[in-house]
Amino acid sequence: MSNFLPVNKLKNFLIILSLFIGGFSAFSQQAIDFGLGANISTGLQDEWGIHLKSQYHLNEKWNLYGEYNLFFRRDVIAQNTETYHVLGLGANYQIFQVSTANIYAGLGYVANNFLIDERNPDTTELFISTGNINHAANLKLMGIMPLGEHLHLFAEYNIRSFGKRYDTFTFGFIYRLSE
Repeated sequence: MSNFLPVNKLKNFLIILSLFIGGFSAFSQQAIDFGLGANISTGLQDEWGIHLKSQYHLNEKWNLYGEYNLFFRRDVIAQNTETYHVLGLGANYQIFQVSTANIYAGLGYVANNFLIDERNPDTTELFISTGNINHAANLKLMGIMPLGEHLHLFAEYNIRSFGKRYDTFTFGFIYRLSE
């Protein structure tokens, strides 16, 4: 799965989209964030990942995001580590603020290149597979708390329509280019 050509094309698209959003952000004086974090699968114990994100804030309430996740799955029986990629795009809306922390809810699109076992009881039928890529919806609950002028801490819970096995908890840091 590591030689998966369409995922490389999707990664290039996400990088170009991030650059486009960044250029638009500089022009319109809106904020853009870049983040790095870690993922933990809430449906499978031996799976974790690296999370990269970019967010463009349209105004104080709305932001658009693009994210890339590289997951590592340790198969203890076979003694090997599998990897798969997840790309996501969507929008978040700030639902409330607690002290200095902002709480967001969002909806988005997510695609991965993991071979989904449809017989698994934790897998739903609410996704579409095209070749080796699976497409689904993503419901995101996210909190962002400022640690300084540009540095923020984030935590998010992603509920994916692939099924419970693909839900994740993510945490990490965001660097905001402008306020």
